[in-house]
Amino acid sequence: MILQFDPNLFVVLFRETAVLFAIYGIYVLSLNLEVGYLGLPQFGKVMFLALGGLAVGGITTKLALMMYAGVNPLSNVDLYCSAQQYQAVAKINQMFAVSPLDGLAFFFLSLVLAAALAGVFGILMSGPALRLREDYLGILLLVSAETIRVITTYTPAAACGVFGAVVPDPFAWMGDYRSWGYLAVTFLFLLLVFVVMERLANSPFGRALRAIRDAETAARVFGKDIVKFRIRVLATASAIAGIAGALLVFYNNFVAMSQFIPLLTFVAWAMLIIGGTGNNVGTLAGVAIYYVLERVLSVYKESIRQIVNVDPIFFQYIIFGVVIIIVLMFRPQGVFGEKPSKTLSRRILEKLRGEA
Repeated sequence: MILQFDPNLFVVLFRETAVLFAIYGIYVLSLNLEVGYLGLPQFGKVMFLALGGLAVGGITTKLALMMYAGVNPLSNVDLYCSAQQYQAVAKINQMFAVSPLDGLAFFFLSLVLAAALAGVFGILMSGPALRLREDYLGILLLVSAETIRVITTYTPAAACGVFGAVVPDPFAWMGDYRSWGYLAVTFLFLLLVFVVMERLANSPFGRALRAIRDAETAARVFGKDIVKFRIRVLATASAIAGIAGALLVFYNNFVAMSQFIPLLTFVAWAMLIIGGTGNNVGTLAGVAIYYVLERVLSVYKESIRQIVNVDPIFFQYIIFGVVIIIVLMFRPQGVFGEKPSKTLSRRILEKLRGEA
């Protein structure tokens, strides 16, 4: 069966894929800082994505409800989550539709709180990172992420538990252009995070991370404080992942804590492996390759079902598994391998020495 080309459907598909590319690009860039540059076994990355979602759906949304709608969800959580939240949030959206400043204030407050909450948990996780071997640390992070998911899923006061929390739309004032406007917002944040990561990677801080990753004992001998570097990296990467989680929630205007399953951690790892660790351009390339394949398989899933007697979801997992195996066998460094840090040219260094 051959699908007919629908321009409108293609535009919508491109736009939605681009938004997810930007959000997961931010998410995987933060993972690259931990795995690619420092070499930490970060198997609980989805925890910080979830904390960003919790900050929006469980904290700032409640503040907005009390300030703009006069509703206190905590007074009767079960009633609010099961029957009242859609109407209450709709009132806030009506206010944001005529007051862009209020919507933007809510948006940036949510991002700041998401970054702070995830960053604090990143610092808390740095304690075990200093004491455990890499294999035990990976297991601890994986278990911690799943623990947070289960607790928040079955705690209605967190983000309406199993009902999920409806989130106000801070860009309701954009009207019909909301989808394209939010695409621009996510790409702006992606560009900002990419520039920050590039500056970190090519700074003395980034070179120190590579030294710790490749030869921790030698780095310690040369006076590098391994503890401080790990704390800074976990705090920074966790905060950025929290921002990605908040952006993901605003994309859907809804958050269910049950959606933050361990698979999201390993999807990020797959993107990173395909694109190449220790390379921010490779990281984004891995995200792009993943989503192009994922969208193609989704669009042609019925055709695939007729050709291969396999559920399209499982077939997708098989394809990505084969792609990862091929990459590891023939190009283990990924599509874009790690490049040396960019430093000042010899001519500039000699000029600076002469001026000194």
